[in-house]
Amino acid sequence: MTYTLRGRMIPYLLLAPAAVIMVLVIFYPMVYSAQISFTDAQLLRFSQREYIGLENYTRMLNRSDFWTSVGRTLTYTAGTVVISYTVGLFVAVILNQNFRMRWLVRTLMMIPWATPWLVVTLIWFVMFNPQIGPINQVLKGLGIIESGRTWLYSSDTAMLSIVITTSWRLFPAVTLILLASLQSIPSELYEAAEVDGANPRQRFLHITLPSIRTASITMITLLTIWSSKLFTIAWTLTQGGPGDATRVLSVYTYQEAFTNNRLGRGSSLAMLSFVLSLALVVTYFVLLRRDEKRVEP
Repeated sequence: MTYTLRGRMIPYLLLAPAAVIMVLVIFYPMVYSAQISFTDAQLLRFSQREYIGLENYTRMLNRSDFWTSVGRTLTYTAGTVVISYTVGLFVAVILNQNFRMRWLVRTLMMIPWATPWLVVTLIWFVMFNPQIGPINQVLKGLGIIESGRTWLYSSDTAMLSIVITTSWRLFPAVTLILLASLQSIPSELYEAAEVDGANPRQRFLHITLPSIRTASITMITLLTIWSSKLFTIAWTLTQGGPGDATRVLSVYTYQEAFTNNRLGRGSSLAMLSFVLSLALVVTYFVLLRRDEKRVEP
């Protein structure tokens, strides 16, 4: 009996260190931030904070700036997910083919993913430079534009710029996961479809996409989580500007907490951002569950 009990306890003992770390690093800060969100805490007089209930949440939900920021966040998230997934899938399909030096291309493809976020922003800050940026130079050479365009300083292009930057950093992760899923598809399926007269487009739509559905849902969920809470790109490249063109929720939260010294309001925004991210993830899983029920015999 004692030996059996010890055997059952071993998995829990092995998981205990990770559980402790998660509590200290993730759950405790979240609970502490939630507590602060119910106070009028300010950065310069934090010790004098007082409990004010839901006033911070009510104030934020009634402000047009908050809903504008939510809209910016949804635009940023949707754009990043679509571009990252599309490019990642395209590259994965190419790398799934047999060609010379494929190993080298696969290695080089991971460079963006291995690059720190701050370095990525500096690279693309130069890329978008109106005078010396390669993007403007290429567009000039193609005759698309006549003079350098201020990508990061125009409200028409600032959001697109940070979406492209974020997607460049994230798409290798999509490629890596989808490539592994593509390589698990039996070649016999493609051979049988080809014998039946299916063209490449039909084989892609009816064999490839259904076979990588689970991996795709997983990556779309992860991309949604990552992009909806990203701060570095929007803050470093544009600081939420010009105006509020790129003021996503993470930037808005930072400005309220540390620029305006309103920690209570900043914490309430952080909690609202968490709820938004959670809602997006739950939506994806609900859609996945419905899809699984639809394909079940």
